[in-house]
This record gives sequence, structure tokens and C-alpha cells, in this order.
Amino acid sequence: MFGNRLHQIESVLLQLKNVDPHVGSLLRELSDINGALDEALIVAITDVRGVITYVNRKFCEMSQYKAEELIGQTHRIVNSGYHSKAFFRDMWRTIARGQIWRGEIRNRAKDGTYYWVDTIIVPCLDARGKPYQYISFRNVVTHRKEVEERLQTLLATMPDLVAFLDGEGRLLQANDALLHFVGLDRDMYRGRSIEELLSAEVSGKALLRDLKRGMDEAWERKTTQIVESWISTGEDDSSRVFERTLVPVLEVDGQKSGLVALYRDITEQKKMEWFLRRADKISAIAEMAAGIAHEIRNPLAAIRWSLEAMALRFPEAKKELCAMTDELARVDSIVGELLVLAKPADVQFEAVRVVDVLEVVCLLLQSQARKQKVKIQVVIQDHDLTVLGQPSHLKQLFLNLMKNALEAMRTGGELEIDIRNSNDDYVIVSMVDDGPGIPPEVLPRLGEPFFTTKPNGTGLGLMTCHKIVRDHGGSLHIANRKPHGTHVEVRLPILKDGMLKRSGKCASGNEVSIEALAAGGRSEAWGHGKMRA
Repeated sequence: MFGNRLHQIESVLLQLKNVDPHVGSLLRELSDINGALDEALIVAITDVRGVITYVNRKFCEMSQYKAEELIGQTHRIVNSGYHSKAFFRDMWRTIARGQIWRGEIRNRAKDGTYYWVDTIIVPCLDARGKPYQYISFRNVVTHRKEVEERLQTLLATMPDLVAFLDGEGRLLQANDALLHFVGLDRDMYRGRSIEELLSAEVSGKALLRDLKRGMDEAWERKTTQIVESWISTGEDDSSRVFERTLVPVLEVDGQKSGLVALYRDITEQKKMEWFLRRADKISAIAEMAAGIAHEIRNPLAAIRWSLEAMALRFPEAKKELCAMTDELARVDSIVGELLVLAKPADVQFEAVRVVDVLEVVCLLLQSQARKQKVKIQVVIQDHDLTVLGQPSHLKQLFLNLMKNALEAMRTGGELEIDIRNSNDDYVIVSMVDDGPGIPPEVLPRLGEPFFTTKPNGTGLGLMTCHKIVRDHGGSLHIANRKPHGTHVEVRLPILKDGMLKRSGKCASGNEVSIEALAAGGRSEAWGHGKMRA
């Protein structure tokens, strides 16, 4: 139709050429436009069903089909199979509404080779505002796409999230890592602004919102911005730490031209920094403890003996003197924890049955559990699970953890302890309580020196537990349990033949971590042996 109309117009102008001298110039202008279109652009016209009614010379040249082979066909004849059905559904929805559509399409020529075209489809509307045909203008961009694909291949090997935006904040290019994190289809994001993507059904809106805030700031300040950002992953409300680098691209006159965005996941690095900071604090405390703990304990013992003697001599003051003795016992307990944190001069490890240690601890806490109406249930899958350890330190480890659980259940509840053998040669001691759980903002700080949520706490208990577990080559995990409660898991290496022959301490250095993981309720594989308190 388009070509026929051009020829019809040209025929009319030829007839009028002798009547009006200006017609000749119009004819030349029309011929020049038609020639320019054939040289520069691929032009095609389809009806509302997508059937091709006109193609220009450039279309035939690029597709390698003759005009008569294309007329009456749809564009499926050059479909490369590269794009998804959703891509074309979006295109058809747009033009059927009478709106102009623009996008990049990879087509296949008759000989099987591929070529890329930057496409604009313009709906022609009737008097009712409904499309009656579509005119498409395509510019060949194969070379640029090949360069972009080489760049994309390079970016695909990068674990970082990378995006390139134009001066209007529209996404031009993004690597697979970013598309996967945000949940974008590779055919659907190009040319769209951050605002458009935020209104779409994507999973990574937290990152898009962060990018939008940072982009506005980078363009306003016109300098590279490097900051740390906590970004939600959308899975169980967990987050990861990213180092966000935004580089604004500016024109000579300072106007914004584009932006390069790079997000590097530094979550594990931040965890390691946290562990190192905590290790430094523990080392400092240990050094202090080794120097003063023994000096403190000797005067404390003398004061305690004096108070006991005074209680016998002055019975009327016994209540006050006993209170003072209790406070001295608390100070002595703190000194004991400091001594555990200090590097032992020569701690001899021996074979220790885990069940024996837990039995002693349960007996020690039996009275407190009954007062608080807490039922302690210990499930044993293997009574003979043995580790290489220091009995008194292991007793203090489980005593601290169980006391924390009891203190979380002031009005009663149940403490479930499961002792089992893992598949990787570790003894697992799992403790699950019915308490309120740990606030999310507190969970990452557990184990920090002197951090406590208890009115009379010292912040040394969990830190001591971490030190003991680390010295035994194990790991400690603390997590909230849904819908409420806390799940603590201690993993210790099972004693193997030959381990007792090794001198000195058990090799340590395994990672000890606190993870905000959602624990899943009761353990399913309960063993045959049970102890109750």
C-alpha cells in the first residue's frame, strides 16, 4: 500500500508537471526521500493481522527474500527464535492500543544468518482511533549488538551486579547476575526506566529502589559514589551487604549522559571482619584475664571466709552477710569466665562422652527448671558419642547454653535437647526452647564481648561458649525458631582413632557463626533413649 501510494502520487505529479512548474521539484523531493529510505532504513507495512503488504528495497536486501516472497507473509518468515513469546505479546499489546513501540529484534535472513534491527512500529489510526495498519522503520544495528554481546559475555563472567543506564535513567545493559537478582527477563528491561521496572512484577525491588536513590545522588553531586548498602534478597526477610559503586557519565557541559552501576556482594567479607574484630576483643580480654584473674581470686577467697566467720559470730546480720557472699560468688563466676577466655597454659584433652556431660548439667539445673515449671527432655540417638575435649570446659559450655534457655522461659515451657551423629563425623547437640526468641536486631550481636540484654548480665557467657567451641574445633549456630523460641546447635568433632595420641590442645580454627536462619520446629528423627528433668 505504502509503495503503491508512492507510485500513485508520483504518477499524478508526472501528469501535473507540465501544468505547475513547482511539481517537478516536489517530484524530485519525493524521489529523494524514497531513495534515502531505501538506503538508510528497512520499511515494512502490515495489516492489523500482521500480514505484510509492503516492503522496501532495504528489507529485501537484508532479509535476502524477494518482495513477492514477503508480501502476504507475516514477520514469522524472518523470526530467529531468539525472543520469547512474552516479548512479542508485549509488542502487540502496545501497538494494538494505538501506541508506538520501540525495541531491538534479532531477525534471520534467508541463508540462516542473523541481523539485528532497532525497530519503531507506528500504528496508523482510522477515524475511530483504531489501528488499520502498522508501518515499521528498522535500522540495522548488527555491529553494535555484536560489540554489546562481547561485552555481555565479559560481564556474564563477573559475579558483581553491573548495569549501564542512559541520561534519563533507562537501563541500556545489565549482566546476568543483576538480571537474576532482580528477576528481570533479558528481553524486557532495555529502554525501561527504574520507575517502570519498580511497577512491574519483579523480585528485586529493594535493589532497584537503592539504585534509584543512589543514581539521583550521584548525578546531583556529579562524582563517583561508593557506599555500603544492605539489600533485602526477598527470601525469609534476609539481607546481604553490597558495596555500591555508581559512576556518573557527564557531557562536556556537565549535563548527565549516563551512569555505570556496580554492586559487589561483600557479605562474607563483612562477616570475616566481624569475626576478626571479635577475635581481637577476645584476645585483649584473654590477655587481661591472664594477668589479673588469679590476683583477684585470692583476695576474694579471703573475704568470703571472713564473711562466713562473721555470719557465725553475728547471726543477727546473717541475711546481709549472705547477700554479700552471693555477690562475691557472682564476681568469682565472672573471673572464672575470664580465665576460660585466657589461653590455657597446658590443657590436656581426653575422651569425653557427651551424654555424661549433659547428664551432669541437667542434674545441676534440675531444681531451677522445676521452680520455673520448665520440662527438660533429652533425646539420645547414640549413648556412646565421644569427643576429644576438656570435661570442665564442655560442662561450662552446656551449662551456659541451658541456663540461657531457662532464663528465656520464666513462666514455664519445654527445653528439648537432641544428641545425634551427623553424616560428616560430628556430634550435634541441638537445644530448642519455647521462649520468645531473639529480636532480629540483637541476633547478629550475640557473642560480642560485654554485649548483653540481661539486667545483670556481663556479656561474657556466650563469648565463653564461642571460645570453648572454637578450642574444640567445632561450631556454634544460634537461630530463631518459627513461630517462636530459639534453636541452638553445637557441632563437635567425633573422637577418632589416633586423636588421643596428639599432644596439646585439639586443633581449632573452625568458623563459629551466628546465623539468623529459620529453624523448622521439632526435630523429626527422635532417638530411642530419653532423659527427663
